[in-house]
Amino acid sequence: MVLSGDVIHRMPSKSLRNLDLNLMVVFEAIYASGNISHAATHLGMTQPAVSNALARLRGLMDDPLFVRAKRGVAPTLKARRTIGPIRDALKLIGKQIHTGEIDFATYERDFRIILADPLEPIVMPPVIKTIVERMPGVTLECLTGYRTNFVEEIVEGTVDLACFIFPILRPDIITEPLGEMDVVIVARKGHPAFVKKITAAEFAKLKHIVLTPELRSVVQADQSMASQGTSRKGTYTVSKLWSFPPMIERTDLVGILPRWFVQEVSRNFEIEAHEMPGPLSDQYFYLTYHTRNVDDAGHRWLRESITQAFRAKTGSAATAKPAGT
Repeated sequence: MVLSGDVIHRMPSKSLRNLDLNLMVVFEAIYASGNISHAATHLGMTQPAVSNALARLRGLMDDPLFVRAKRGVAPTLKARRTIGPIRDALKLIGKQIHTGEIDFATYERDFRIILADPLEPIVMPPVIKTIVERMPGVTLECLTGYRTNFVEEIVEGTVDLACFIFPILRPDIITEPLGEMDVVIVARKGHPAFVKKITAAEFAKLKHIVLTPELRSVVQADQSMASQGTSRKGTYTVSKLWSFPPMIERTDLVGILPRWFVQEVSRNFEIEAHEMPGPLSDQYFYLTYHTRNVDDAGHRWLRESITQAFRAKTGSAATAKPAGT
């Protein structure tokens, strides 16, 4: 392995001859997560093994590299100067070694992802079908619901990927558009309010099932309605979209849900979709992940599988909106 820049000048030739590429991988993982335990989890190693690797690297680099901090460890000045060349070297080596293909039969990986509730019945069945039928060494843990710290979890390496409606704008995070979230009104079949096309004022007067305030602010339906001079009041407030179908089926409550989510779950519930009385602001789902996973073949397979599943079900590829626009 050949490193560039400051790294070469500060490492004697004897150190370079004794350098183990795995030490560089451990160094990058600790630097990215700021925590030795989190780095061990991300690498699939034990914490003592990571600590031993760090001790070896400290000897080779003649520097502590990381010092104790409030939530883990913080890089020294030498570590901060070294991380750039090391990442460049690892990226270059990765491109040369990996062809972009993985052997499904022998590949081993434990994925952890954060998935917005309405996406689960859309994207997970085909992904899991592939894992069950062709990838015996792969597991996937899906963390659904709203999580305020999901960016930190991605940076720490405890989460591989997030699928949510937040476009994250920071240099170490990649945000890719997945597709549009088109919403409809949902009511039980035969609801008396929908014998004719409903007006915005009539819709606002109905009894609504709504998400908690923090989730409603994310979805932005209420903000769009307010801009049109209408508002609604929640009769029943819940923390997850999966509560909507059974409650709407068995009461006169109405709600707002993504169109493709309703199409998927309506086969199991006596509910039907109706068009909104007025247009709402466009919203999009995004894939969010750390830059260290860009060229990871397994991670790329997961991203591509989720994207293909979403667009096959919703047909929204053409409307995908770049982050920050």
